[in-house]
Amino acid sequence: MLCASWQHAPTHLPAYKHTQRECRHNRRAEERLTLRTGLEKPDDGTMRLLLRAVLMLSLATLLLASRKGRRVSVKFGRDTGLKGKQAKLILDPSVLPQIVNAFDSSIANMSLSPWTYRDSYEETRVPRRISHAQCLTSGCLTLQGGGEDADLEAKPIHYQVLVLHRVPRPQKRKNKKGRKANNGYIFRLGTEVVSVGCTCVRPSVVSQR
Repeated sequence: MLCASWQHAPTHLPAYKHTQRECRHNRRAEERLTLRTGLEKPDDGTMRLLLRAVLMLSLATLLLASRKGRRVSVKFGRDTGLKGKQAKLILDPSVLPQIVNAFDSSIANMSLSPWTYRDSYEETRVPRRISHAQCLTSGCLTLQGGGEDADLEAKPIHYQVLVLHRVPRPQKRKNKKGRKANNGYIFRLGTEVVSVGCTCVRPSVVSQR
């Protein structure tokens, strides 16, 4: 912005020549940096998405450690410019029932393909508990309430979500005193397919010749 504003200044001013030399020097330095690294400077949107992902992963790590009252170390990559810190997070028990009862069962009961929820629990997963929808009927209910419609089928709706799995940290060599260091664990990002509800579909018919 400063270089652009000085382009329209009188050329006979001594400050004009000095400022233009600095602008040309800065532009050449940026071009050399781009050619050396092969990367353009990330825009603000990319940096915001990167910081948001890092904060979400670190928050999930702290939430898992707070259940057992332990301290964990959140480590970031060297390119982020952030340092890992140890922190202890205490959850308010009064808000936990709101998280557990977040599912609205009225929609599942009013649907023409009703379903219920079945919980899966894994100690080393974040989140530990995931609710899966399970269809209660094989067909779809009629609007008149006279039973199931044989021309339609009730099928679950699948959705892929991101989860974290806690895995042991790779073993390290013994230190000078002959003791093994406390390796702890790390978190590995993965995906899991979750059934979020049920819907009515037409049955697939295979023609036989």
